[in-house]
Amino acid sequence: MLRQDAQGEKKMLSEIRIENMILIDELQLQFGPGLNVMTGETGAGKSIIADCLELLIGERFNSDMVRDKTKKSVVEGVFTVAGSSPLAEFLQERELIDGDEDHLIISRQINTQGRTINRVNDRTVTASFLKNLAEYLVDIHLQDDHHQILNPRLYTSFLDSLSPEIQSLTSQTAQVYKRWKTVIQEIDDLKSQEGRRSADQEYIEFQIAEIEGAALIPGEFEELEQEKNRILSAEKISLALSQVQQLVFGDNNSAVELLAEGRKALRGVDDPFFEELTEILQEAYFLLEDAGKRMQHFWGQLEYEPNRLEIVDNRLQVINKIKRKYGEQTSEVLEQLNRLREERVKLERLEFQVLDLEKERDQLWQEYDGMAERITELRQMVARSLEIRIKEELAELSMPGVRFVIEVNEGTPSANGHDEVAFLFSANSGEELRPLNRIASGGEISRFILALKAALAEAYHVPVLIFDEIDVGVGGQALLGMGAKLRQLSRTHQVILITHSPQIACLADIHWQLHKESASGHTQIAARLLDEDERIGELARMLAGDQITETARNHVRQMLQAAHQTNQN
Repeated sequence: MLRQDAQGEKKMLSEIRIENMILIDELQLQFGPGLNVMTGETGAGKSIIADCLELLIGERFNSDMVRDKTKKSVVEGVFTVAGSSPLAEFLQERELIDGDEDHLIISRQINTQGRTINRVNDRTVTASFLKNLAEYLVDIHLQDDHHQILNPRLYTSFLDSLSPEIQSLTSQTAQVYKRWKTVIQEIDDLKSQEGRRSADQEYIEFQIAEIEGAALIPGEFEELEQEKNRILSAEKISLALSQVQQLVFGDNNSAVELLAEGRKALRGVDDPFFEELTEILQEAYFLLEDAGKRMQHFWGQLEYEPNRLEIVDNRLQVINKIKRKYGEQTSEVLEQLNRLREERVKLERLEFQVLDLEKERDQLWQEYDGMAERITELRQMVARSLEIRIKEELAELSMPGVRFVIEVNEGTPSANGHDEVAFLFSANSGEELRPLNRIASGGEISRFILALKAALAEAYHVPVLIFDEIDVGVGGQALLGMGAKLRQLSRTHQVILITHSPQIACLADIHWQLHKESASGHTQIAARLLDEDERIGELARMLAGDQITETARNHVRQMLQAAHQTNQN
């Protein structure tokens, strides 16, 4: 059965629809869990299906593939998505799927103007995005083509997925590494500011000294302006005070004398009104007396030193200069002074911050390096175990003499350690080991990829594996071993296989036959989902050619029966 996650949710390609592509007018294929095969005679269109599957994961959409240039061409694939899978997280982070959705629709279209449109769940995306998405979704093995599983960037994750201890450690390492990188960036930012910080500090010191030098006092400016006005108006003020003195406090008929006479006139009259009036006049008299004393005091202050106006004027200029630069009111200037003092303290602390961060950086590196060394040890242990497992798989595929080595070398520090993993391979005795992703394609590499995928079946979480004639150049016992491996893989992944081999096709859970149909000079590719009887006929054709004999049919029945027994085990 198809591999499921903890919730039992299947992940697979359930359908592909192709419209107006090369020899295809319109074609729709449904796939299911397990092993899906497509067969047909040479030229029946199997390679076109493979090309269309490649388009779903971002390969270039060539306008030469369009059958009728007056119509749009479409390739669309429908996938099921597990709710808690890395694929679902990838899509949810980019708002391409809601939490309760379980379907992913990838659509690629080339319109009549030759413009390609790529969509994921009706959202337009780039072809490069589809390539990134493929790492979570599909691995296609095509003849003479690149294979995702051979991507060196994935090798480390293969090893890690085989060890829960590594997975736990790398999770911790990632946190320490992230903080270490952040601290380094903070240090670099602070150090890059040193030149500017020095200039800022110098300017702040200048501003503080300038404001402090002015020695501002709240209310001083208003008092000085008032004093200046009095100095400038001293003569006028003195004249006014003299006139008031004569009228209010003079010797002849002054206001004070007249009030005093009025009070005397009211004495002796026994009437409440006159008593009240007397009190009013007496209060007025006392007020005038007080005004007189204050007037005499003020008058005495009108005597200024000869240079007092200049002193006041100079002080006002100092205050005005400060206010123009730092605030309209003295209170605002003093608030700015406090802010500048606080900024000075912050700048003075920056040097200590750098020292503290450098100390933290060194501590984080020691912690990271210790965990990374342990991860390296664990990866080397897992690598030896995986080497043995892959060699066993290769032996079952009739490749007992190959050499395969996994190297765990020191590389650039990263969130999951500082290892660089290399897969080295040699198909024949005496040949040097070479990086797996650089060896030539052929029967050997096909079998190796199959062995690698079988060994990593539980760890290789790309749910859909597509093989285009992986059995080419393989025969005899090796072919039977390959069929067994494909069947084994189909229990943990959905496998879609294009094949010419009846020995492998007989193992299928779902069997599509591709063929050409011609009518009125128009040829198109069609597909038929085969039932049990139709499968016997197709497998007999693959086994014996066009001259299908009853012997061939009987042999096919035996193959299917053996395959059924194998599937039951």
